[in-house]
This record gives sequence, C-alpha cells and structure tokens, in this order.
Amino acid sequence: MEDKTCAAPAAGAGGSARRRFLKFASAAAAASALPAGAVVAAPAQPGYDVVVVGGGFAGVTAARELAHRGARVVLLEARNRLGGRTFHANFGERKVELGGTWIHYTQPHVWAEVMRYGMEIAETPGVAHPDRVLWMSEGKVLEIPVMENWALLEDALKRFHADAGTVFERPFMPGLSAVGRKLDHLSIADRMAAIEMSPAQRDLMNAMMATNCHGPTATGAYTEMLRWWSLVDGDAARLLYSCARYKLKDGTAALIERMAQDGGFDVRLSTAVAELRQDAAGVSLVTEADERISARFAVVAVPVNTVGQIEFSPPLRPGKTAMAKEHHAGKGHKLYLKVKGRLETLLFFAPETELFTMVFTEQPGEEGGVLVAFGPPVDGKVDLNDPKAVEPFVRRFLPHLSVEQVLGYDWGLDPYSRRAGARRSRPYRPIR
Repeated sequence: MEDKTCAAPAAGAGGSARRRFLKFASAAAAASALPAGAVVAAPAQPGYDVVVVGGGFAGVTAARELAHRGARVVLLEARNRLGGRTFHANFGERKVELGGTWIHYTQPHVWAEVMRYGMEIAETPGVAHPDRVLWMSEGKVLEIPVMENWALLEDALKRFHADAGTVFERPFMPGLSAVGRKLDHLSIADRMAAIEMSPAQRDLMNAMMATNCHGPTATGAYTEMLRWWSLVDGDAARLLYSCARYKLKDGTAALIERMAQDGGFDVRLSTAVAELRQDAAGVSLVTEADERISARFAVVAVPVNTVGQIEFSPPLRPGKTAMAKEHHAGKGHKLYLKVKGRLETLLFFAPETELFTMVFTEQPGEEGGVLVAFGPPVDGKVDLNDPKAVEPFVRRFLPHLSVEQVLGYDWGLDPYSRRAGARRSRPYRPIR
C-alpha cells in the first residue's frame, strides 16, 4: 500500500475506505495464500457425494472427515484462500494474525487438531506473564501489584458467574437448561448492574467483559459468558488464558494447510454460492458466477452473518433464519500497534467507553515493540488507520511511547464475513 499505515479502515468510512480495504485485502490474501500443492483445485464434476460450502476450519474439518470415510467431496470457498477469519499478514519483520489467533485445551476440537498434526505452541508474553497490569477507571489510570489486581478481577468474575453451574452442567452440549432459558434475556450489562462493586472493580470487570463479547456489554449475552465460565471450570486464570495465552507458532494458516493436505477432497477457491436447493434427488447449487454444481448432500459452514447471502430452498428453519438476520453481536476491532520506546511485558484494561478495552504486549523491547489492542465499534469516530489517532490512548497508560504503525482488518467490510474478527480460532458449528 502507498499509505505508511496498513490497517483496513473502520466500517462506515465510505467509498474510498472500501477501495482501500479491497486493495489491502487482495494484497494480504496473496501474501497468505497456501503454497502450491497444498490443495487441489477441481473443475465441476458430476457424481459428488457431498458439497461443503465454506472453507474455514469447520468446513475443512467436515470435508476431511467425510473424504476419509469414503465420500467424494468438493469444498467451495468464496475467497481465494482457505481459513476463513483466520488470516495473517506481514507487520514489519513479523507475521501477525488479523483474525482468530489464540487457542486453548478448553477448546477440545481445536486442540485435538493441533495435537493431531504436531503443531508447535507459542505464548503471548503480555498475557502469559505480565510484569505490570494497569487499568483505567473514571478517567484515571490505576495500578496495584499484579496479584492484588488479579484478586480484584477474580472476585468480580466469580460473583458474576454464580449461576453457571445450574445453567451449563454440560457446557459442550448445545442448548440451554430450563434455568438458562429464564436467564437468556439478560445482557452482560444487566447482570453487572445487579452486582455490588466499587467503581474501580466495575470498570475493570467491564473491560474484561466488553473484550470477551467484542462489543458493548449491553449487546453481549449473559448466558454466553456463563457457558465460557463453565468451559474453564470456573477458573478465572484459565478464562484469561483460554482467550489470549496460547497460539500456533507457525500461525493458523499452517494448521489449515496441514488439514487440507490430509483431506483427500477437491477444493474450488473463489467460488461463492448464491443458491442452494434440495429435493428428493439431492442438492443443487448455483454460484455467483452462475455455475451449477450438484451432489447428494450439502454441508453449509459459513459465518452466521453471511447465511442470508445464500438463497435456500426449502428455506432454513425459522430459528436459523432469525439468527442470520440478527447477526453476531461481536463488531469490535483488533489492532496491532508498533510502538517506539521501552515496552515492558504488560497488560492494561479500560472500560467500553474508551477506544480500547484490553491491550497487551505481543513483543517487548528496549527500544520498541508491538502491542495488541481490542476495542468496541468506533463507527467512524476514530481513524484506526492513523497511528496518531490511537496514540493518545496508549500514552495515557505509557506516556513515553509513540505509535509508529498500526495494522488491522475490518471484517465488517469483508463480504464473506461481515463481522469483527474473532480472537480465538473457534470453528462455527455447521448449519444442517
């Protein structure tokens, strides 16, 4: 790109923003495309048993498992690469993940794939072992010893999730218990309002929760946070670690490449599906290029925000249609910040009224380093492409730092995601 900064623009930035976004997306996709031989591009053929729509981790997993069981499978992916919202680009001398990044053994399906292919794990220093933890409350930056800060957050987390045991006795099972259905109307903000906390503790807790739901706490579901808490066995440290401690040393693209190589299925990239029809004879699909593809069965594994872009006949069940119209609540941003000045291994929080809610060290250094930052939607109020626009926030915590470069990706402008980038590499459950 010609600009000194590489971040994709914020949503709602207008036509020029979309042009810059598409230019960035094209260049980044070319840089992260799978190497030759990783997948086999196939022409349309009659006689497929299954067509899989969507080439993220869910779709690739489904295609591989079906092919290993003897089915003739073709996978259709709208982008020119596999991996969905797991996507990397160069940032200086390093590769960074612009979408899903962190994994944990509390995600057993993902962890099983990592173990299956012997992938190496790396840690994020600012979460694994921060030397300092700071947070903003009522406009002031606060700091107490790390373990005291942790005790303050842990106390709030335990009281916030008091209902978890009765709602999710088996958190890996879909659906809610009768108790859970009675609580499902509550947002994170609703639940927090019912808990007594000091202003400092409330702002710390708000920062954690807004980061978890990647948006305002009023739009995040209380029951979803209860599910997360159950998945980590009610352990506050494990909750934080499951969000942002462990990642793949060679990146998520390395894992999707291994899965595709092992798959035994055909892959067709740059093939967006417009229609999917099912009758007694099987399924027939029409691509956006007006190509017809037929199979006995179909597995649809696309992001929830893009389900409405496909015309289904017969239509999807009402619940799935409603979910697709409502869209995922996570619409926040994730940025990498290259800073100049001594950068320690640290973690800092701010409430959802600020530009970022959680920031931590990705790469420390005596003369500079890299931070990772998460925040709620900005709705065009701040130019996230401009290092000097985000620098004031950073300097409120660390006045000696200057922000030299930023990098992000606006998944809301991506036509095949239409949502914010996920922080964790968690596959979607396929629509059946």
